[in-house]
Amino acid sequence: MGGLGSGSQNRWATKTDELLRFDLAGFKPDWFETCQRGTSRWSRGGHETASIGYQLAPNRMRVHYTAGRGDDRVNVDEWIQFDFTEQPFGGRRRWFVCPSCGRRCRVLYGSRYFRCRQCYSATYPSQYETFRVSGLAKAEKARERVGAEPGLANPFPRKPKGMHWRTYRRQEAINWNAALAVDRALSILLR
Repeated sequence: MGGLGSGSQNRWATKTDELLRFDLAGFKPDWFETCQRGTSRWSRGGHETASIGYQLAPNRMRVHYTAGRGDDRVNVDEWIQFDFTEQPFGGRRRWFVCPSCGRRCRVLYGSRYFRCRQCYSATYPSQYETFRVSGLAKAEKARERVGAEPGLANPFPRKPKGMHWRTYRRQEAINWNAALAVDRALSILLR
């Protein structure tokens, strides 16, 4: 019941990393009050794959973009409402309200429209891991941040130009701790 390797390994659900990700954490709080406008861009392999224009307001956000190709092309222009929750030590936290289901969320995922994870029935990539080690996903992000090739078997690169040493050492420590965790897990598994 729920042990290593249990469950279906051949799920065909959409994963969140296959969709565009629009995160409220990417916006500075004062941008909402000053009604900032801008464009979020996504790229893969150095080539821009998508962009979305936005206009912020204190209680909502307007998004406009074109989705699809050829005859299937759709111009999307919609307002996404915000909801707020009071925080224990003061202040308020801003949330997207999913335009389809009304669910409160911090991240909207997009393909044709930007909606919550539940509306797309999307799962997290970690749900497909057969060999789970705490900190492995965090180490992959740390490696990506310093420009390393994916996978702990590849060497950790030298500090990139322009990165602070303190930041580099922190990413290096995350990578090292994940490598130790993998070694421990493999030694337990092989016993």
